[in-house]
Amino acid sequence: MLHGRTTLSKFIIEEQRKLEGGAELIALVNDIQTACKYIGTAVARGALAGARGSTGVVNVQGEDQKPLDVIANDIMLDSCDWGGYLAGMVSEEMEAPYPIPAQYPRGRYLLVFDPLDGSSNLDVNVTVGTIFSCCARPRASPTRRSRTSCSRERSRCAPATRSTARPR
Repeated sequence: MLHGRTTLSKFIIEEQRKLEGGAELIALVNDIQTACKYIGTAVARGALAGARGSTGVVNVQGEDQKPLDVIANDIMLDSCDWGGYLAGMVSEEMEAPYPIPAQYPRGRYLLVFDPLDGSSNLDVNVTVGTIFSCCARPRASPTRRSRTSCSRERSRCAPATRSTARPR
């Protein structure tokens, strides 16, 4: 243990031991953890990599989309779509839900996220983070497709878990 602190990796392993059948959820949270580390690196390099300013696109929340929003969104999608734990993903940066590519197996969870919350503050060096929620996929009847929804009651992780990174 690092000076009496619990790391996210240690916490994930300890929680996996407590959960019966929770291995998929733990693996998904581990993929999200990896994505957050990559996003933190991208934020730290933002200005050096030329990822400042605006893309000229407005996201579904009506906010100006920044280049780092797009980069962070791509990182989340690429880090989480392949594991076989997800049925789909929804991002603040995309107008429609992201379907899991056909070459990957489907899982029983939905991932809803804002890949870079607070990105409008990047130019003034304020803390930003990733907000996500993991929800059990609704069970669709054979005759009717179910709408994708992620209520607080069905959320498997903290509804607003934040991984913070400070731009340099």
